[in-house]
Amino acid sequence: MQQLILSKKILAINLLLLMSFAVLADDVGSITEHKGSGGITRAGESFATNLDTGVMAMDHIETVNGRMKLDFVDSSELRLTEHTEVTLYEYYYNKDTKDGGIGMRMVSGTARFTTGRMGLVPKENIVIQTPTATVGVRGTDFTTSVDELGRSLVILLPETECTLDGDCSPSGEITVTNEGGVVVLTEAYQATMVSSFATSPTPPVTLSNINLQMIDNMFIVNPPQEIQEASEEQANGNNASSNSLLDFTELDTDYLAEDFLAEDDLEYTELDMDLLDVDFLQDVLVAIEEVNILKTRSSGGAGSAAEWTGTKLGFDKETQYSSIIDQGMGQIWFYREVNGTISVRIPIGSNTTVDSTNEGKRNLITVGDGQSVVIIIKQGG
Repeated sequence: MQQLILSKKILAINLLLLMSFAVLADDVGSITEHKGSGGITRAGESFATNLDTGVMAMDHIETVNGRMKLDFVDSSELRLTEHTEVTLYEYYYNKDTKDGGIGMRMVSGTARFTTGRMGLVPKENIVIQTPTATVGVRGTDFTTSVDELGRSLVILLPETECTLDGDCSPSGEITVTNEGGVVVLTEAYQATMVSSFATSPTPPVTLSNINLQMIDNMFIVNPPQEIQEASEEQANGNNASSNSLLDFTELDTDYLAEDFLAEDDLEYTELDMDLLDVDFLQDVLVAIEEVNILKTRSSGGAGSAAEWTGTKLGFDKETQYSSIIDQGMGQIWFYREVNGTISVRIPIGSNTTVDSTNEGKRNLITVGDGQSVVIIIKQGG
């Protein structure tokens, strides 16, 4: 009798384990949009992704030369651009109790995460990790970008597109935390950059030269069917009418190729970015870090050994140069970003001339007597 009872207990435990394994092995989402090449590594085995490929907890997802959109069972969405790697290290959701949690680890690349509009998974249980920070989700829509050095950029997006006067509501809040401190993003298009896990995230910077259309275009996987059909007709020479409504649409406009700063004064600010880059968020990341360095290092005074002419200490509006004394490195850093980037570090106490010309405008900076080294830089036409 005891042996029979023991056998029944063992059978019950085995059934429970099988049921638990079945729950863990269920798809928690699927790829609903797919373009190019991508792959998933699951339990040590790798396979190529396609449209409708299921996604499970603990999957490592990589886009390679493709893009994809993933829809999860709680209606959350994850969009990935090219060369992005992310690990879904945790996902659980109980539709009956509405209890759940999501944990993702960004390795590299750029992703956009949108929580389910119904809030089925509590936002406090959603965590995104990067190599340098932990992102706590109190909002519904944001982007995360990680470069090859592990530096992380987080941007909080608005609920809807801003009005012409700039009025828009953020999609909640985002907390960015690491050993260096905590930064909270509370406004639409606010961004912070984290360079290392021990370095505090930069103070929030509001990006004014981007909009949801640009963000949406960056994550487009496949254009709508009618746009694809119109493109095919034009390619085949079947579009006879040059006045067709399909000749021009918003998707035909390459927002990333427009120079939104063309009519602005040529002044280097923390809002400068290279919008010509396919993934301009990587440029934003670098720009925010460099501006933060400018702010933190320019506080040191100019010692008697650090003397130069031709541009002012700090930002010089006339020359467009930012000049910083880095006492720790023993250098003077001249930085300029107008129709191209100039970044030159000169040893304090040296005798160097920096002769730069940008589209016909010449700047001459002389460190010491300027006779030992002459650096000539020409940009533009």
